[in-house]
Amino acid sequence: MNIRLFCRQWVVVGVVPAVLGCYTYAPLDTSTGVQAGEHVAVEVTDRGRVELGERLGSGVMRLEGTLTRTDSQDLVMNVWRVMSIGGETSRWSGESVRFRRDLAATVQMRTLNRPRTYLAAGAAVAGLVLFAKSFDLFGSFVGGSDPDEGPPPASSRGWWP
Repeated sequence: MNIRLFCRQWVVVGVVPAVLGCYTYAPLDTSTGVQAGEHVAVEVTDRGRVELGERLGSGVMRLEGTLTRTDSQDLVMNVWRVMSIGGETSRWSGESVRFRRDLAATVQMRTLNRPRTYLAAGAAVAGLVLFAKSFDLFGSFVGGSDPDEGPPPASSRGWWP
């Protein structure tokens, strides 16, 4: 495999995570209506842990997923991560879960943190440039011959010194 092609692939692998961004969760007022498709995190109350334990597992503390519907009494979301009080995290594949609003202590919406994203992207680009320069992946952008190249050796000119 060509070393330049290999390094370019690693540049793409290094930049993609930075482009995806850094997210934080901000409080969400579900009483005003929420658009379907919002990525949310729901902290479950103590009573919610007891009532949802049979469906979601014992000691559930937080649900993350996509909010699909809200009404005056219920929240419905497609769950992709469940965290328990003990710190264990289990991944789900988007199963729909419906529960009463009063079982949710807080509902937070995932938002892009622009300063952190710009910082991560800048650090990734700087690291990739340093990596590329260390392997001379940029090559010479100035045309012509290498400036360090001297005249040909005397023996190639056909005469002896």
